[in-house]
Amino acid sequence: MKDLIIIKEGKARLKVPNPSKYLRMDGVYEPAWAPVFYNPQMILNRDLSVIALATIIKHVFSSRETVVLDALAGTGVRAIRYCIEVPDTTLCMANDVDPRAAELIKENAAINNIQNKVKVFCEDANILMYKLKREKCKVDFIDIDPFGSPAPYVRASLWCVRSGGVVTYTATDTAPLSGSRWWAGTRRYDANIVKTDIGHEVGLRVLLGYIARRAAEIDKYVIPLLTYYDRYYYRVYVQVIKSAKRAYDMVKRNIGYLEYCPNCCYRNLVNEIERVSCPNCGVKLHLIGPLWVNSTSSKEFISHTLECVRGYEYEYLQSIEDIRKLLEKLLPEIEAPLVYNIVRISQKLKVNIPKREEIIKCLRELGFKAVAAHFQGNYVRTNASIEEVTYCLRSLTSSRS
Repeated sequence: MKDLIIIKEGKARLKVPNPSKYLRMDGVYEPAWAPVFYNPQMILNRDLSVIALATIIKHVFSSRETVVLDALAGTGVRAIRYCIEVPDTTLCMANDVDPRAAELIKENAAINNIQNKVKVFCEDANILMYKLKREKCKVDFIDIDPFGSPAPYVRASLWCVRSGGVVTYTATDTAPLSGSRWWAGTRRYDANIVKTDIGHEVGLRVLLGYIARRAAEIDKYVIPLLTYYDRYYYRVYVQVIKSAKRAYDMVKRNIGYLEYCPNCCYRNLVNEIERVSCPNCGVKLHLIGPLWVNSTSSKEFISHTLECVRGYEYEYLQSIEDIRKLLEKLLPEIEAPLVYNIVRISQKLKVNIPKREEIIKCLRELGFKAVAAHFQGNYVRTNASIEEVTYCLRSLTSSRS
């Protein structure tokens, strides 16, 4: 393959397509145009994946030997980095349907002297995962990182991973999931999605709910370990366990709907549809879902991952500080289920937009949990209702008058 350059990412050295050869008219590198996919903008995603796998092996798998599958490997960067940077990784299977990618993965494994730890496949990802299941290959950790939606790979990955194993999904189709292109999201994720003022919250919960419902179909249930949004993608880590009874309980307790009022900005997460009209203003509610209605991450897992980040083992990572900041934002969010867009609500109330920190302080003084959501912008996560949020907005505005 022509026009390759050698780069370093983490502790790995890799041959990748030369970005200067695949530029758009605006001068930005377009990874989808390259003969083998490699996206340099996803380094935080991959760096955090390395740390997360190390944490999973230590605290979820109890330091057992681990078999990893990178189902859509491209250059093989994830599989190779897992083998080099994560202790106790026994074997990394790297798969890509493109023969050019498969050959490049072999070259990259040789460059890093880990040919004995990287097994390369050139197969459709779903076919490979069903084959591995049929052959009773115990896969502990599966990384699904497509260019676009992970939906086509969810069912096969849930089948393939061993009971107690972990699957992680990247979704770059944030517009369909968040409601900006609701017609595509509704079709793709089997859920009613509409445009709201908290699109990324909706997107993460719809994605997690979709994964959980597909797991329940095959008598498995999922435990969310880590769920987050970064720049232009969603990332979800779930532990998958076989149990028909617990799968039923998961659906009953964790799958439901978001009640959302487009008029007064009321919202609530419910397991069952309780009303069709807003209890505040009487306007017809948007019922968004099915989606995941409870905690989207594990407090214990994030705490363990933060311990790993704050140590010295991974201080060499390019995005280590950004990862630390992200996890520190995610940790307190777990106890605050509802997200409010302060700008949108202020506009509805026709009041000046206060600082997010002032709203958080006001809600805490009222006795509620309140933190800045990790999304960009003026989002507050809290267990307060719209009435308390409205009270704080009005009181802060009136105090300045």
